[in-house]
Amino acid sequence: MWIAEFKVWHESSEVLRLTKTHDVTVLSIYLNVYKKGEETHISKVLAVNGPDTEKYIKQLLKTMERYRIHHAERNYIFFSIPQDAISYHTLILEERVFFIKPQMLKNGFEYWTVASWDKESIQRLYKKIDAVAERATIELTSLKQENTNLFIPDVMQRLSEQQFNVMQRAAEFGYYTYPRKINLKQLSKKLRLSESALREHLRLAEAKLVPVALQQFQRA
Repeated sequence: MWIAEFKVWHESSEVLRLTKTHDVTVLSIYLNVYKKGEETHISKVLAVNGPDTEKYIKQLLKTMERYRIHHAERNYIFFSIPQDAISYHTLILEERVFFIKPQMLKNGFEYWTVASWDKESIQRLYKKIDAVAERATIELTSLKQENTNLFIPDVMQRLSEQQFNVMQRAAEFGYYTYPRKINLKQLSKKLRLSESALREHLRLAEAKLVPVALQQFQRA
């Protein structure tokens, strides 16, 4: 599989434009496609994080006139957009190129990680955007051929059953909240494990999960 990372700017998105003036990182994720009457809509969710999250979301909701907002909760915005006004990248992508990570928006740029079975399809994508430089720019930051895992949930299979259960219970009791609702000693009593055994299970699980999570969402 050929994997490419791009740094992209385009003029058509208020979601992108506001990241230039607000200290946030936005992940944009496709959810589904549905029909409303004769019109086709694409459903997405934005996950916003950073010091200016509240200000960014407040201003964005005022400017999303062409979007249908379904729900806004904490740092998430669920919305849909008609097919005739869909996102820029859906207009230039083709059937042989697809996203393998959420699009990340930060500092006025989008960061894409896309894949294809052949190098030529990715090169065509680059040329398409490069040809309309007055409305969009693109920088290829990485292009390599490698095996890739397309599904983040697969990482859970890397944990042993005990590591998964211990981490799950730790989360349920509030060990991973901030501030923590329970410390390691209290958690070990609830799970009937020694502190040293509990610490080892959690560290082994974290050592497997954290690098994969960072790899999935790292910026180009």
